Amino acid sequence: MTISDTSARRRAVVVHRRDGGLTVSCDLLPVPPVEGAALRVRPEYVGICGSDLEQIFGEMDPSFEVTFPHVLGHEWSGVVVAAGPAAARFRPGDRVIGHGALGGNIWFGVSTDGAMADTFLVPEAMCFAVPPAVSSLRAALVEPLACCLQALRTAGGVDAGHTVAIFGCGAIGLSMVGLTRSLGARVVAVDRSPHRLGVAARLGADHCVEAGDDTAAAVLDALGGCGADLVVEASGAPAAQAAALEVTAQDARVLFMGLAHRRADQVSLHQIQNRNLRLLSSTGAPPHIWEPTLRLLDRTGLNLEPLVSDVFAFEDCAAALEAARDATAHAKVMLSPDGGRR
Repeated sequence: MTISDTSARRRAVVVHRRDGGLTVSCDLLPVPPVEGAALRVRPEYVGICGSDLEQIFGEMDPSFEVTFPHVLGHEWSGVVVAAGPAAARFRPGDRVIGHGALGGNIWFGVSTDGAMADTFLVPEAMCFAVPPAVSSLRAALVEPLACCLQALRTAGGVDAGHTVAIFGCGAIGLSMVGLTRSLGARVVAVDRSPHRLGVAARLGADHCVEAGDDTAAAVLDALGGCGADLVVEASGAPAAQAAALEVTAQDARVLFMGLAHRRADQVSLHQIQNRNLRLLSSTGAPPHIWEPTLRLLDRTGLNLEPLVSDVFAFEDCAAALEAARDATAHAKVMLSPDGGRR
């Protein structure tokens, strides 16, 4: 296939708006030409993000500019197969990943076609080289880890002297488990899913607490009655947001990362004042944090591959999306052109 060959077709996972609802299917699309400073990339892995599920199942923030139909996928790793005439940093054979920020609330894989296709186009300026020691599967997990590294820097970091409680063991929460544990902190993971708590344990969580009727008491019991120095709320669930304030030590930090769609009830303002808490929030991974995240993976060997519970083929995209919604049996769900880990 040459740079200008548009006669070929490619498989792609496409989101359609039909009859007032959204559907997802694996379609055949033309292969567009590579122009300017664009790269044509063959994906190795493409992750299903929580924002993908929100988009498809009706909870997407209306401020995002979404176009239909579009090819899904903004968490990816791949190999360059062709470069446009103005591309200068990458050549065919290079392994790359890319951020998704196109400016404003315009995003790769949401506002434009994304990475769930046999090949896709991406601006070279959005891409980063994958170090040789970082596998393509680890590289495809950089986006949630980059969100966590950005958030942790916002919150002032942790070290081996800190205790961290993490509410919510989706991709963000589990990435934070791996990150904070790699920095030496004592980590308590909290979730309703025993499956995801098992993943947290594999990533090094010192204690795993199944959320229930009195989650805060269970967390404090795991901590020996002492509060956490940093509490990360990564679920967006109102009950967890409220409980996050209850498990804090004096002068602790509470970091809200989970996207909330409903107001938290019974939040204790007294706890904020009495314990001199600092409340912070962080969402997303700005472009400047991606290279530090890749360096962290390269230098520390942090391996988040236990997050990946399934790898589906593009043709099985509907099953992949349903699996990603099911926290009882799945954690991070990936797609690759033909499925399976390589």
